[in-house]
Formats: sequence, structure tokens, C-alpha cells
Amino acid sequence: MYEEKHMWATAYIRGKFFADFRTTSRCEGLHSVVGRYVGSRYDLTSFVEHFQRCVAHMRFKEFNADYESTRGVPIMQTCIELLERYGAELYTHEIFLFFRPFLSRAGSMRVLNIDNTDDCKKYIVCKHGRPDFMWTVDFRQEEMIFTCTCLRMESFEISCEHIVKVLVDKDICEIPRSLVLDRWTKKVKSALNDPSGFTRDAVIISHQSALVEFFKQLAIVAAKAADEGTNQPQSSVAKSSNPYVHQSGVGSGQPSRMKRQRCSICQMKGHKKTTCPWQKDIDNNVIEDKANGSDDGDIYPELTAELDSDN
Repeated sequence: MYEEKHMWATAYIRGKFFADFRTTSRCEGLHSVVGRYVGSRYDLTSFVEHFQRCVAHMRFKEFNADYESTRGVPIMQTCIELLERYGAELYTHEIFLFFRPFLSRAGSMRVLNIDNTDDCKKYIVCKHGRPDFMWTVDFRQEEMIFTCTCLRMESFEISCEHIVKVLVDKDICEIPRSLVLDRWTKKVKSALNDPSGFTRDAVIISHQSALVEFFKQLAIVAAKAADEGTNQPQSSVAKSSNPYVHQSGVGSGQPSRMKRQRCSICQMKGHKKTTCPWQKDIDNNVIEDKANGSDDGDIYPELTAELDSDN
């Protein structure tokens, strides 16, 4: 195992392109997705059917991601607006979110020295306030090739903050093609050919694929609703002249079952508190008591007399 450390140790795989995958999490994630659709007790027919559903779901997520990448432009958040806008138009949405922090960190970098040689220029870049941390960026102007000692470009195929600092120092407003990997761009699927023989744009392909998947889901829901409707008895919707307007309680042949209200005083049905006959009697008694000059303590004189006699 130790003899093969160059195949798994981070210090040895730095500078080799693995698309930022260092563990088996991608395989484990794929297994978990497949496990949602496929069971261990499925026969061959059921396995193929459910596996096709899994593949369709994964394709739908891919089409949806392509559609989100081509729809709209993110809000610019860094001071290097031209490079940020160019990256937003060039990269996919997820790759652009991964690239934007490098633009932010490039603002804290500064160029210490520039060494001119015959074939390239060497830029010594350090972090602001930390001159002990230095990186060297080699720039070949004829081929527009950039290499950095941090090896982040070789590891992720995305420009590091040191290369971005050199681009800003040379007033380059677009990311050179040597720093762009085609698989990270929006136009990577533009070369796909359909059976008719002509090439379509990747934006149109993603839009069409997303709409097709949405229509498939809509058709499934509509089919289920139609099956449920045929098993139910004839309702008022079928008798209505407008099938899109549901007339509740009309033409159903059943009497209305509206709950009758109860009086809050006598708890009887058919009237409210304001029309309750008991309320009228209570009001008349209160008026008579006030006219006779009785208060709350004289309402029950017999009970008061008994209490006084006991004392």
C-alpha cells in the first residue's frame, strides 16, 4: 500500500486532474440513488423497468441543470467585473460558483517581481501582508499559456487566484482558451448531432429536453386522474356545461347538509342569540330590578336572610 502512495496520497496526486474527486463518495452516491429504485428481490423484468426509471430521473436532473445554466446571468459580486461576467457566460452554473471565490481572493494578491526571459515571463505573486508565501506564475505570451507553482490549474482545470492576478496585471478582460476546459463550459454539448444530420445549439437542446421531461410527468399525472375519474360515479362535473368549472352541490341529487346554527344562550337550533326568547326575558328582568332599585346583592333575599340567621 505504501509503495502505491503516488496513486492515493494527496501530496502525490496534486497536479493531476481528478476533477476534485479524492474519495469513493461519487460511487457511493450513485449506489444510493440506484438503491431508491431497485430492490434485491426484483426479478429481471422489474429490475429493467425500475432501472429505466432511475436513468430517466438522472437524465432529467442533468437536463434541468443545463437549463438552469443557460437561464439568466448571476449577479456580479467581485471587483473584477469583466472577468467575472465572462466566466458567468462561459462556465456552467456550478463551475462558475466554484470559480468566483478565486476572483475574490485575487484582490488580496500582489505582484512582487517580474523576471523576463527569452521565452516567458515569471511573475512572483504573494498574498497581501504575507510576503513569505510566494508563488511563481510562468506566462508565455505567444501561446498564451499560464502555469503556476500551486498546480491548482492542473488539478482542477480552473484558474487559480495567482493566475487571475496576472490576468488583471496584464489587463486581460477575457479568460484565455488555454485556461478553459471544454467540459466545464455551457457549449460542450453543441457538437452533438441528431439523426437528421445537422448540429443544434446546446441551449436549444437543454430547453427541449427539459420541456419533454416536464410533459412526460404531466402526462403521467393526467393519466392517473383519468383512471380515477372513470372508476367514480357520475358527478356534477360531468353534467356541467363547462368542464373546467366545478359546480359544487348542483345536480348531484342529494339534499344540502349544511349544519344549522345553535343559539349560544339556550343551545337550541333555529335562531341566534339576538332573536332568542330567553334573552328577552333576561333583559326584562334586569330592567325591572333596576327600576326597583335592587343591586346584585339583593337578587336572592331569602338566601341572604338564611345566612344572617345562621350567623
